[in-house]
Amino acid sequence: VRDQLAQDPNDEAAFDALVEIVRERADEGTHVDPLTAAPDVRVAQDHAVWALAEELAGKPSAWLPLIVLARLSLAADHEAAMRRLHLACERETSGLALTHAVAMLRDADAATEAISFGVAHWELASRDPEAAGEIIQAALETGRTEEARRLLDSLETAPPSLTTLVESAEAQNV
Repeated sequence: VRDQLAQDPNDEAAFDALVEIVRERADEGTHVDPLTAAPDVRVAQDHAVWALAEELAGKPSAWLPLIVLARLSLAADHEAAMRRLHLACERETSGLALTHAVAMLRDADAATEAISFGVAHWELASRDPEAAGEIIQAALETGRTEEARRLLDSLETAPPSLTTLVESAEAQNV
C-alpha cells in the first residue's frame, strides 16, 4: 500500500486502506493508568492519520492528503483548512479535488461555505458534473433555489438527476 501511495499519493483505495491500518494501530502500546481517564482513542487515530496525510501532502501532485488534512483541521483551524482545500484544487484541475472539497464542507454542515468555495472554482466544476452537483446540492440545502438553477443552467450538460433535483426544489418554492 505504501508503494502504491509513493507512486500516486491520490490513490483513494490505497490511501483508505492505509488509513484503516493506521487507525487500528494508533492506540497500540498505549498503557492506560487505571486511576486516570482512558485516552481518547479517536484523537490518537486522528493524529496518526494527520501524520500520514502530512507526509504524503509534501508531494507536488498530492491533493487527496490535503483534503484529509483540511477535514481534520476544519474545526480547530478553519483558515488553514480552507488554504489546504484551495491548494488541493490548484494541484488537481479536473474537478475531482473540488468534488471532494465541496462534499467535505457539506458534510461538515458548512453548505454556505461549500457554495462560495465551489463558485470560486466554478470553471473546474462546470467541467465535472459531480463537482457541479455537489455545489448545486449545497445551494439547495441552503434554500438558494435560484442560485442552484443559475448554476445548473450554466453547465454545458447536466445530469438528468440533477435537473430533476432542482426542478423539484423549484416546485416546492412555488
